[in-house]
Amino acid sequence: MQSILPWLGVVILILTGWAIIKKYQVNMVLFLGGLLLNILAVVGGVSDFLPKNASPTGFIGFDLFELLRAISRTQVAGVGFIILISGGFAAYMQAVGASDRFVTVCAKPLSHLKNPYLILAAVFIFGHCLGLVITSAAGLAMLMVVTVYPLIIRVGCSSLAAAAVIASVLAIGYAPASGVACMAAELVHLDPMQYLVSYQLPMAVPTILAMAVAHVVTQYWFDKKDRLAGKSVGEVADLSELENKRLSLEKTPVIYAVMPIIPIVLLLIFNKMVYKTVTLNVATAMFIAWIVSFAIDLVVRRDARKSFELSFAMFKGMGNILSSTVGLIFVAAFFAKGLQNVGIVTMLIDFAKDAGLGVTGSGVVLSAVIGVVTVLTGSGVAAFTSLAHIIPNVAQQLNTDGITIMLMMHTASEMLRAMSPVAGVIIIVAGFAKVNPLTMIRRTIVPCLVGYVVMLVSVTLMFG
Repeated sequence: MQSILPWLGVVILILTGWAIIKKYQVNMVLFLGGLLLNILAVVGGVSDFLPKNASPTGFIGFDLFELLRAISRTQVAGVGFIILISGGFAAYMQAVGASDRFVTVCAKPLSHLKNPYLILAAVFIFGHCLGLVITSAAGLAMLMVVTVYPLIIRVGCSSLAAAAVIASVLAIGYAPASGVACMAAELVHLDPMQYLVSYQLPMAVPTILAMAVAHVVTQYWFDKKDRLAGKSVGEVADLSELENKRLSLEKTPVIYAVMPIIPIVLLLIFNKMVYKTVTLNVATAMFIAWIVSFAIDLVVRRDARKSFELSFAMFKGMGNILSSTVGLIFVAAFFAKGLQNVGIVTMLIDFAKDAGLGVTGSGVVLSAVIGVVTVLTGSGVAAFTSLAHIIPNVAQQLNTDGITIMLMMHTASEMLRAMSPVAGVIIIVAGFAKVNPLTMIRRTIVPCLVGYVVMLVSVTLMFG
């Protein structure tokens, strides 16, 4: 029974992947998949599957749900809480117009560029940097549609080239703003700021520059080819309407543009690498930034009732993120525990060792798996969270800290999303440009793959 247990688990894994690709509700799919895996483990003779913070109920059937309770409690007290606060703060920034104003202020320097393809590269780099503050790919893309899309069109770029660049700007989700990045950091025992400064940023610099160059070459080639063939390169939207929206966003006082970066400034100053005597964690910095922003809004708006009402967006945002991301992390960890209990993780490690893959090779393979699932489902979060929890166990077996593998997997889940015709951001931006999503991803595949390869090479050379 023990010998066939992992293979039966692989069947459940494949069925789970099929259900996710078919757009069944991801949380329930992962929960049922995890439950089946753990039941299979129990049938196969595994009995000691509860963590140290859980006690047996006396009945093995109840113990399976005790496992879920223990996992959920651990997650919500750790990275889940950070994600809750980050999501709440992002919702408050959106409610008061601070994130919108931040983008409009940052976009100003781009107006000085006149070369159409140079501005494409600059917009990609600029938009990517905004990912340090704005973590929603679709939300950031739509903000850029309002603020920089008309600018790109006016200097002579095709609307399809502009849309392709905007749809792919969020190639890396950065800690501490990104809850998924914070989860990745915690799983390899890193502070989110350490994960950002020591690992994400060094890897990102060559990767994003390579993607920017790839975008310029790709968009120029497609524009030239389409024009020679007499094909449409996307319809130009009503720029006057976008201009009116931008002017409306700029009515928000400029001081609001400072609000979204308050947590990052606090964390960059008060951490063990800079100011060792006073340190802040991510949640504390977010709370401080929230109350400081509320005070600014109270003074500037001069409408106490409205400011108090808007402040509640923090808690509504936390509720929304609980039902989406945090809930997904609970069941994903439960699913990953099932993969471990039936021996799939051990089988994977043995395969890696026998094939001589080592740490780097294992990271490449796992990141490729994550990437394929991301492209098929359009969701990097679901793809990453469903497998990320196995990394501590894999790292232990390979005698490594797991950071290299985690960095490859996490980045792949974000970067390859723009290759998926069913990704929300691609569908939204393609609709705006009035083209088919498949037409859009023809222009994003090459830059994304270039970025993916450069990322793997960079991580291997820097940290492998």
